[in-house]
Amino acid sequence: MHPFIPVGVGPDGFPRSPGRDEREEMAPQWQVARYDEGSLQRRPTVRSTTPHSLTSSPSSGGSISRRPSLRGPGAEATKRPPREWRSDFSMNGPGFLGNLLTRSRSRSFGGGGTYLHHKVTLNPYIRYVSSKPPVMYDLRRSANLLRFRALDHTLSSWDLTRFACEPPLQSMRLYHAQLPWYVIVEASNPAGVTLYDLFLAIQTYMLLPIEFGDFYNIEMNNDLRDQIAAAWAERCRTPEERNKGVFRVDYLMGKCIMEGIQKGRDGLWEIKTRKHGP
Repeated sequence: MHPFIPVGVGPDGFPRSPGRDEREEMAPQWQVARYDEGSLQRRPTVRSTTPHSLTSSPSSGGSISRRPSLRGPGAEATKRPPREWRSDFSMNGPGFLGNLLTRSRSRSFGGGGTYLHHKVTLNPYIRYVSSKPPVMYDLRRSANLLRFRALDHTLSSWDLTRFACEPPLQSMRLYHAQLPWYVIVEASNPAGVTLYDLFLAIQTYMLLPIEFGDFYNIEMNNDLRDQIAAAWAERCRTPEERNKGVFRVDYLMGKCIMEGIQKGRDGLWEIKTRKHGP
């Protein structure tokens, strides 16, 4: 059973779509603390800071109905992916269909122009080396659990004031091979993106609920949906977590332990992960 769980039942006995307040309550309430708060903490965040609205979130169950007169997932599955998906992404890999969809989607999500920084070097704390991964961070959880190989002490707020790269950038655009969304990192100060900015953005994007169109479109199939649902079921430890539905991190399908970042194509930065477990 896919994790599209209704949050209410109408007078007619059918699942009803939640109101705006209910949708906001179901959104991921995660944010790391400010530098002056001493450590990374989990605290409520303002809903408007999320990059996409939840007008039809699978976590709400608002699109699920037993009424035959309403359009079901079968019709939705023939639609193109949402415009928020990165233009070079295909769940089915390279090929005619993937290239056709890539050309037809918005080019504004590609990496170029502002993001071309050939002489930029990543901070050693996050620069990916396969033999000795510099980072250990379960993307399904809070950034409080982040660890750097280079540190021999508990992570502090001071450690996170370091720049993510040299020379510092005002913004960075990250991607993962299995995720259809970019992670956009903006500097919180005029000097440039810090490690704090970087992991705050990663945490925020990974713990966003998906929308209905992310789960049902022409790029998806039942096998992929089953794998994502399995990742959702494994991640959720309480009924409250399950009621929030699928998060973006579930599209990693268990490959959710971040090990670092490396320079990607066209000025982008690639998030490197591995399967969780020993």
